[in-house]
Amino acid sequence: MSAIRTGRLVRALACDRKVRVLAVVADGPARDLVSHHKLTAGAAVLASEGLVAAVLLSNQVKGEERITLDVQGERPRFALSVDVWGDGPLRARFTPANLAQTDRFSGYLSAIRSLDGKELYRGIAKIQDETFEQALSRYLTSSEQVDGRVRIQARLDKDGSPRFAAGLLVERFPDTDPEEFAAIFDQPLKGDFAALMTGFAFGQLAGQPVDVLEARDLEFRCTCSLQRVTRMLRTLGPTELRDMLEKDGGAEITCHFCNQRYDISADQLRALIAADDGGE
Repeated sequence: MSAIRTGRLVRALACDRKVRVLAVVADGPARDLVSHHKLTAGAAVLASEGLVAAVLLSNQVKGEERITLDVQGERPRFALSVDVWGDGPLRARFTPANLAQTDRFSGYLSAIRSLDGKELYRGIAKIQDETFEQALSRYLTSSEQVDGRVRIQARLDKDGSPRFAAGLLVERFPDTDPEEFAAIFDQPLKGDFAALMTGFAFGQLAGQPVDVLEARDLEFRCTCSLQRVTRMLRTLGPTELRDMLEKDGGAEITCHFCNQRYDISADQLRALIAADDGGE
């Protein structure tokens, strides 16, 4: 089994605890995403930046709550879905695997907050020739009423694997003067992002000391399992299961998030059919 590749999410305060900071380093999860879906360079950059955007959106999600970022790209055409749980795991999928290199796109973004399968909140925004950084910044301002600054960046190695996938959200609290906030952060946050993140790691952001509140690992971990697959198959009902048995002699199910394949044998299908027949 390959080693688990993790990232890091850090929640902090700055400016005498008048500013909230969320910093994300997601190199490991981004590499897993690219590897699972065999993404080429253009798709890898867009997918990695979208994954970081989703983690930044998870700022208010805790415990078993989940934030889902769904993006439907129209120019270019692509689909991205990222689930981030409050306690650290995340999963993501991106199609198509092959995409021309671009950092801007048009389409729609939706953010859904849920708990135990029940939707708690949904926000939708149109994206018009924007980067993920610009799209998330505008979404937070218009839909979440957050006065903040966003940086997102992904870079690849020569082999097309993400070597840097990181994000930063700096949010002004309501009692902090907006002009003072802008004067402190606007120019520094436009500078070299890797250097900015290095400074943050050493407790400084835009010349301001950082007070870390929480730091936790981020791990690409899918929720699929044989038990979930068989439960899903059972919902199809005995008629469709019999048809599957007669035509295919079994079933092959592939998870959309991690590409794990589950082979269901003829005997397993018969057992599901018998269980359903016994319940009727």
